Amino acid sequence: MSDKYLRVFRIALMGAYIVIPFAAALGTYQGWLFQSSIPSTASSNVVVVGLIALVAATMLAEHAGVFARAASGRDALISVAYWLGAIVWVAALVRFVPDNRTGGAVLIGPMSALMLGGVFHLSRFAGTFTRSWTAAIMTATPVPVAPRVSVSSSTDELPPQSGESATPDRVDIAANIWMIALRFLGGATAFLILAQLLRGTSYDGFPRDAFYVGAILLGALAIRSLPRRAPVLSLASDGISIRRDLCAIRHLSWPEVIGFEMKSSVGNTFLVIHVKDADALIARCGPISRWIMGQSQAMFGSPVRIPVAWLKCDPNWLWQKANEMLATSRILQRPSEAADR
Repeated sequence: MSDKYLRVFRIALMGAYIVIPFAAALGTYQGWLFQSSIPSTASSNVVVVGLIALVAATMLAEHAGVFARAASGRDALISVAYWLGAIVWVAALVRFVPDNRTGGAVLIGPMSALMLGGVFHLSRFAGTFTRSWTAAIMTATPVPVAPRVSVSSSTDELPPQSGESATPDRVDIAANIWMIALRFLGGATAFLILAQLLRGTSYDGFPRDAFYVGAILLGALAIRSLPRRAPVLSLASDGISIRRDLCAIRHLSWPEVIGFEMKSSVGNTFLVIHVKDADALIARCGPISRWIMGQSQAMFGSPVRIPVAWLKCDPNWLWQKANEMLATSRILQRPSEAADR
């Protein structure tokens, strides 16, 4: 994420923390927060969902480096201090303020500011812990593969599986559509189970509907992936073409590619494509894709990685074929480079 987007994210987040206490005080003074016409469950659901969204946004901001790094233990102590301050504020003034809307606004405004201050620092502490935890377990490790074959050797030693078509200067690899569909359906099923667990609870409202919407979206993605027969990955004389489902980068020319590596993370194997200028490659994409590719760069050492399970081919064959075509492209580049000199 670029500095511009980080700055906008930080301003919006801090603005939310500043506006909410004023809104709580104004709502108390005007009587909006305690209207008998509004069901208590509806108002509590809005508060819970809003608080969860605020905590998640703060954790994401801390994970992305929006704020200056600080000792996580200090954030935890500061959050406790803020909450103790809120308790002291209410205990000290509750007997002196009038029993009306004005008194409620005087109590609730500063109290909500102190409580949100504690939430902010505790969320930063959780974000720091999450960043350390993911850095420890979300580490890609190299996967052993068969030795590389020379360019002159026959490619018939490792024949492609069904779903791949090979010509002397082009290899098309189809998507493993059933594996993709099963993973989407598994996520949709998990969302449906969570939605059913919320039925009859105090959160039987917006959170439950959100899980239903997530299940519908994942189910639609699963259905959408079934009829697509176009190659998901193509290795040709002009470079590597990747379907957008797998990577934000649609095409890499061979001069941009340094090499290939098989790595495993969280039980999944990926074909990592090392490139010459990763920063320039990431800069081509939009803000969301840039963030995803930045995470891939930190974990895999490259912004471009392709899940092998989503490809209908043998991993060893893919590894050898990719290296073979890269070596061939370099051999073909040598005469042109010599002529330019």
